[in-house]
Amino acid sequence: MNEWTMWLGIILLVITLIDFIWTTLWIEGGAGPVTNQLSNGIWRLMKNISRGNSKVLSLAGPLILVMTIIVWVILFWTGWTFIFASHYGALFNTQYGLPADFMDHIYFTGYVFFTLGNGEIVPNGDNWKVMTIIATGTGMFSITFAVTYLLSVLSAVTQKRAFAQSVSGIGKSGTEIVSSAWNGQNLHNLDLLLNSFSTELSKLTAQHKAYPILHHYHSTNAQTEGVVAVAALDEAITMIYSGIPVKYWPNTLLLKENRSAIDDYLKTLHGTHIRAAADEPPVPDPEILVQKGIPILDQDKFERSFKEETERRKKLFGLVKDNASKWPND
Repeated sequence: MNEWTMWLGIILLVITLIDFIWTTLWIEGGAGPVTNQLSNGIWRLMKNISRGNSKVLSLAGPLILVMTIIVWVILFWTGWTFIFASHYGALFNTQYGLPADFMDHIYFTGYVFFTLGNGEIVPNGDNWKVMTIIATGTGMFSITFAVTYLLSVLSAVTQKRAFAQSVSGIGKSGTEIVSSAWNGQNLHNLDLLLNSFSTELSKLTAQHKAYPILHHYHSTNAQTEGVVAVAALDEAITMIYSGIPVKYWPNTLLLKENRSAIDDYLKTLHGTHIRAAADEPPVPDPEILVQKGIPILDQDKFERSFKEETERRKKLFGLVKDNASKWPND
C-alpha cells in the first residue's frame, strides 16, 4: 500500500467535504475557503478581461457558479481515485482478469461517484466494497446538494433583481426617490414602499450571507442591479434624515427599519474581498429638492449630516465600484 497516496486522497476529500458543507449547508458561514478563493479569482479575472464591458462581466456570476460545482466534482473524484489507487489490487478488471491499472481507477471512481458502477471493474475484498459504497454515497450526496445550491442561487439572483427593479421604478437616485414620493404635503407615499423594501432587503441580506456568490452577479442594466438600488435607497434615507424637517417624514419606524436592513446588508461584506472605497461619493445637491417644492433645512446642515455618514457611504461606494457599476447620481 502506498500510504502517501492514501493520505493525499483523504486530505483532498476532507478539504472538499468541509468546503462543500461550509458553502451549501452552513447558512451563516458564507462560502468555504476553496470556493471563496475561486470566486474572487474568477471575478478579478473577469473584471480585467471585461474592461468595463457589462455584458462580459455579467458572465462572471454564472461562470463562478458552474466552476465551483466542477471543482467540487474534480476534487471529490481525484480524492477517491487516490484512495483506491493506494492499494494494488483494490480493484479488479473482470474483462481482462487482472488488477486494475491507474486509468481503470479513474474510470471506476468516476462511474461510482455518478452512478453505481457497471460491473466491468469491481472492488476486490470486503473493505474496498465498503469504500465503494461510501464513494457512491458521497457522489449522491454532493450532486444532490450541488444542484439544490445552484437552484437556490439562481432564485436569489432573480429576487435580487426584482428588488432592484422595485427601487429603480421609483427613482434611480436618492434625490429622485424623495422627489417622486413628495405629494405636495409630505413623504407618506413612501410608507407602503418602505415596508415592502425592508422585507425584501432583509431576505436579500440573508441570501447574501448564505450565498456570497451573489456579490459577483453583475447586471447589464443599472435598473436591475441590486447594489445600485441599495445605494440609492440609502441615499434617499440619508437625505430625509439630513435635509428634510421631521414633520414631512414618512413613518419613522419604517425609515429606521430600512436603515437597519441596509446596515445588515453591509455586514455581508465581511469575509469577502470587497472593501470600503478610499474616496467618498458626491453629496447630492439639495437644490433639486427645492425646485420640486420640498422643504429642506439649511444647506450647511445638509452637507454636515452627509459627512457624518461618510464611512457607510464609502462602504456602499466600494461595493458599487467592485460591481463595476456607477454611483446613483442625479
